[in-house]
Amino acid sequence: MKLTKRQEKQLNKVFDDPRKLRKWVDDVYNGIVTKCEEATNKRVLEYLDIYSISVAYTLRYVCGFGKKRLPTVMESIWNTMDSLKRGYVDLEDCIQELAENGVKFDTIIKKQENLKEGKYIVDK
Repeated sequence: MKLTKRQEKQLNKVFDDPRKLRKWVDDVYNGIVTKCEEATNKRVLEYLDIYSISVAYTLRYVCGFGKKRLPTVMESIWNTMDSLKRGYVDLEDCIQELAENGVKFDTIIKKQENLKEGKYIVDK
C-alpha cells in the first residue's frame, strides 16, 4: 500500500510512539485471525450438516432404511463421531478396519479429486 506524503505525516502524528503502532498492528492481526477462525468453524459446521444429511438421505433412498432403522442408524453414527472426537475410539483403527472391509480412503480421495477435475474414474 502506497501512502501519500500527507498520509505519512498523519501516521507519524497518530503513531508517534512505536508501542502504539505495535498495539494497533496486534489488534488488526488478532481481529483478522478471529474472523478467519469464525469463518472456518462456520464452514466446518455447514459441511458436517451437509454430510449428515447426505448419509441419512443415502441410507433412506439407496439402502431403503425406513422410519424405524434410519433414526437408529443415524444415532449410532453420531455416537461414533462423538466417540472418535472424545478419543474413546481410535481413528486409525477405524480406517484400518474399514480398509479390510473394502473401504479405502486413498481411493475415495482419488475419486473426489477426479470429480473436482471433471473426470470420473471408477477404481475397483
